[in-house]
Amino acid sequence: MLYLDASALVKRYLRERGSGRVHARFKADARIFTSAVSYAEIHAVLGRKYQQREMTTRQYEATRERFLHDWLFSLNLLAVDESTMAALPTLVERYPLKALDAVHLAAAHWLRDMTQLTSDFGPPGEQVEFGVSDRGLARIARTCGFAVFDPEKSS
Repeated sequence: MLYLDASALVKRYLRERGSGRVHARFKADARIFTSAVSYAEIHAVLGRKYQQREMTTRQYEATRERFLHDWLFSLNLLAVDESTMAALPTLVERYPLKALDAVHLAAAHWLRDMTQLTSDFGPPGEQVEFGVSDRGLARIARTCGFAVFDPEKSS
């Protein structure tokens, strides 16, 4: 089971270092989760690339369509609510996290906790990997006990 923050998920839609490893996880039919905030983050990145003329109109529209298809059919979405954010106050107290990084890490904590309580998300106790391409956030995720999937690093 893989939780992707936006820094890793965006590699599915833009050709970047590590894109191949993200594509491989989707092709392997991994159960991939992300927070609802990824919707805004991915759209913002794509919009910036388009505004800065790093993408043509055709590329932008096609890329946005691929993302929306995944959003509707491939990704398992976690809401941003009081349940998924329960760990957030403790996380920001302990670690130097940016707001959306804290949201992603809190959501991954919630997912990991839920896998211990119910089989609704997969086999009981299945390990949740935290997918991220930000070294600082990866370090914090490891400290929190997550296995980290960094698509920019080879296995």
